[in-house]
Amino acid sequence: MAFMQVSIWIRGARPKTLPLGLSPVLIGIAASWRWASLDDLDECPPGMGRLMTHWPYPYEWKGCGLAMRWFCVVAMLCIVVAVGLQITVNYLNDYADGMRGADAARTSDNAGPQRLVASGVNPKQVMVAASIAALTACVAGLAVVIITECWWFIALGPLCLLAAWGYTNGKHPYGYQGFGEAASFVFFGPVPVLGTQIALCNTVTVMGVIGGIIAGLFSVGVMMVNNLRDAQADASHGKRTLIVRIGVPQGRHWYCRAIGLATVLTAVCAMPSSVYLWILDQLVALPAEVDAKCECSEYGINCPTWGTTDWLSLLLSVAALAGIVLCVVLVVRSKNAVRQEQWRQALPLCSMSSLAAACAFVGNALQASTLGGLPFVWLG
Repeated sequence: MAFMQVSIWIRGARPKTLPLGLSPVLIGIAASWRWASLDDLDECPPGMGRLMTHWPYPYEWKGCGLAMRWFCVVAMLCIVVAVGLQITVNYLNDYADGMRGADAARTSDNAGPQRLVASGVNPKQVMVAASIAALTACVAGLAVVIITECWWFIALGPLCLLAAWGYTNGKHPYGYQGFGEAASFVFFGPVPVLGTQIALCNTVTVMGVIGGIIAGLFSVGVMMVNNLRDAQADASHGKRTLIVRIGVPQGRHWYCRAIGLATVLTAVCAMPSSVYLWILDQLVALPAEVDAKCECSEYGINCPTWGTTDWLSLLLSVAALAGIVLCVVLVVRSKNAVRQEQWRQALPLCSMSSLAAACAFVGNALQASTLGGLPFVWLG
């Protein structure tokens, strides 16, 4: 009967944490998109089209013609893999903590929602739900492997599943020994970001590495909120999380440092190029405006006006800035909620901060690709 109640399984999937699965993939997509817009490539990665020069522009230009359908299909499959693994971890965590009695103390709204097993759902059904989510992620991952021909991803998939299982399951779950935050940083930060970038453009960039660090720090922040909320119950059930080991006061400080650093890195790396150019314009005396905008040709003096691409670039710059501002606002509110022990507010605020940062990266990448005109051709 419980299986027929969809709301129960939606609750067990913990929708408030799902941005942690989506955000790193979006950052990886943004890093790949920006790399594809470079104009000094000697060859194109598999699936990214062919190297083009000159056409369709009247000036010398070289870049990859982007196979739009290919890019979108692989990107969507990467999202399915990441979110599927996130749901798998949530169900497995629910199962293990419910069986060990660690969720029995959830008696108040501020202590977080009562989990499935702790509320009476059959543990076997929870394991079936976890298996379905894992199978979905595996099928999508296998499709990525076949399409991109990145065969070594086959070894990465079982490693991620093993990490998901070992967090709270088995004889010696590492989540009970204080290593949950480290695993969360790795498997919800650099692994999905760089994995997505390798799948999409067969390379790793500095922007991708920094984006992986940002996503990992926000994931650590969400886990710390959970562990701060459950510190007393975890200690009484032998769950020696990092927060239990260092204490709640120190845990609050490290939480603020983690998401604070993630926010600073987001503001620096996702800031639109046009903003940096404006700052440079204020600090350095540039040539006269007429010389900067007009040029002489055999047809006379040409002073171009703003076109569609210029307005699109401006709009995307505003979108990237909005993502950064929203990220800052959510982080500040999340910190205040943690200080006031308002856990039901702190967790979704931190989770959505990660998504806001990812949106800022996407806006930045799209804006960068419009500078000087679209730098690649859509091949369909």
